[in-house]
Amino acid sequence: MISKTIFRQYDIRGIVNEDLTYENAKLIAYYLGLHIKEKTSLTPYIVVGYDVRTHSQMLFNGLISGINLSGCKVLNIGLVATGVNYFASFQEFLIDDKKIKPNASIMITGSHNAKKYNGFKITINNEPFFGDELLALYERIAKNPNIQIPDNFDFFEIDAKNLYIDFMVKQFSHLKDFKIPFIVDCGNGVANTVLCDILDKLNLNYKGIHLTPDGEFPNHHPDPTNEKNLEDLKALLINDYNLGFAYDGDADRIAVLTQKYNIKGDMLALLFSKTMKNPVIIGEVTYSQNIFEELNHEAKTIMNKTGYSNLRLKLKELNAD
Repeated sequence: MISKTIFRQYDIRGIVNEDLTYENAKLIAYYLGLHIKEKTSLTPYIVVGYDVRTHSQMLFNGLISGINLSGCKVLNIGLVATGVNYFASFQEFLIDDKKIKPNASIMITGSHNAKKYNGFKITINNEPFFGDELLALYERIAKNPNIQIPDNFDFFEIDAKNLYIDFMVKQFSHLKDFKIPFIVDCGNGVANTVLCDILDKLNLNYKGIHLTPDGEFPNHHPDPTNEKNLEDLKALLINDYNLGFAYDGDADRIAVLTQKYNIKGDMLALLFSKTMKNPVIIGEVTYSQNIFEELNHEAKTIMNKTGYSNLRLKLKELNAD
């Protein structure tokens, strides 16, 4: 029986081979595929990518078996950062001589959690699938959890990484040849499936540590919000280096450090707003009141619920900066 506890507010997440199993992955994907199919008259295409955890490939095989039985098609983007997964869901790909825009995306990732965890981050029609929708998916599975789903590993392999690299290099072309040195700590997660290619193409002056993706995370746990995981980076922030960046396991969480400061998200929002004219800034309730007061001098600020999915919807609703 599949456990309701793995259906969280913003994603599906659990301990692999205990409450998140190969068979559970099949069930989740099959019923999710049916849900997506009900929203379109055409055959849906679902982008699927995965992080470096040792069980991600196993869960990928379960997911695509369920997706295939549901009547949807799989666009396999392979080992990627979560940002590349989201990016791919906005692109068009040539499949069987037809231009196909994905209907949904699934990222297999345990994010910043301990290596025994894994899970799924889902979007449908470029919007996060979360909250009540995830609970409704669980209820649908619970009504018929005994369906037999055969292994079926068919997929279309697509290259989203190079599209993403080219896009980012173009977006940040104004930084080309920027000489100030900095350090990046990829934490043996998936950041460097794209990061160093982008930095090299921009000819930036950086030093990289823990660059190789490794699901055992041999150097430190991949959560940059925990100060003890920043010790290697801090040790290098001396002499010529006064700027460092550290990533979590799936590279959608970042720490920004100088020799003196760990610059938190609310302060980053303030710094970014300084480069904009009359910006619209969405802040979480966790923001410092001082940050809101400082932002209000030059920006329109909106306080919003905590959580990536809530922020992403509000960002789209307000066309915020």
